[in-house]
Order: sequence, then structure tokens, then C-alpha cells
Amino acid sequence: MTLSVLYCLTAGSAITDILKNKIFNAWLLIGALAGVMMSFLDKEMNISIKEMGIKMLITFLILIPVYMVKGIGAGDLKLLTVISLFLPMGELICCMIMSFVIGALIGIIKIIVKGKMRQTIHFAVPVLIAVLLVTGENALVCM
Repeated sequence: MTLSVLYCLTAGSAITDILKNKIFNAWLLIGALAGVMMSFLDKEMNISIKEMGIKMLITFLILIPVYMVKGIGAGDLKLLTVISLFLPMGELICCMIMSFVIGALIGIIKIIVKGKMRQTIHFAVPVLIAVLLVTGENALVCM
């Protein structure tokens, strides 16, 4: 059930990022509340509120320099911070790295196709792809 909520959160974020060029705070708040509730309902997660807060803070601190140089938007920063509620730290780091690699590949393809060096991408899409690859039943990475 936890993965279903995570997939819904990331897919919804990717859709609104593509259609509206933003990830809505209300959507992320619902995702964060769901992540906290899942931690109490899912016995496998077995994580305290303190540990969740620490994980969110670590995620935020890792990503804030990328945000400061305009590598990602605020919505992307908040999305990955909320995702930290759903994933163990190893999978979370793997997911972040994969998101940036997938985002870079999409950016390179856009540069080649459009012929302009400066390109923006909807980063929630690489995040969704990375989450699916890292957590899928037949996960391709981080097994």
C-alpha cells in the first residue's frame, strides 16, 4: 500500500509539472501526511517521527545547494523531501542520483533536438521514473 501511495504522489506531481509547470504545495502536503500515516500503519517501515524528520532534513540539506544554483525548482526539492518519508535512506539516495542522471539524459536529448544549450525539463518526470526503477517489484537497481 505504501508504494501505491508513493506512485500516486510522484505520478500526480509529474502530471501537474507537465501541465501547469509546477507541483502544488497542497498535493505535497497530502503526500507528506500520507507518508506519516503510512509509517504508523505499515509495520515494515518501523520508523519514528524523529527519524522521519531527520531523513527529511538530510534530504533537504543535500538538495538545497542544487536548488540555489537553479538546478531544480522548489517543487522538485519539496517532492524529493516528501519522498524521503516513503523510502529507506539507501533507496532514497539511489533515487536522487538516478533522478539527476535521467534528468541529464533528457536535457541532452532536448539540447540535440532543439539545438539550444539552455534547456529546462519537468524534473518530476525523472523523479517518477527513478522511483519506479528503484522500487518496482523487479527493480533494476538498488536491490
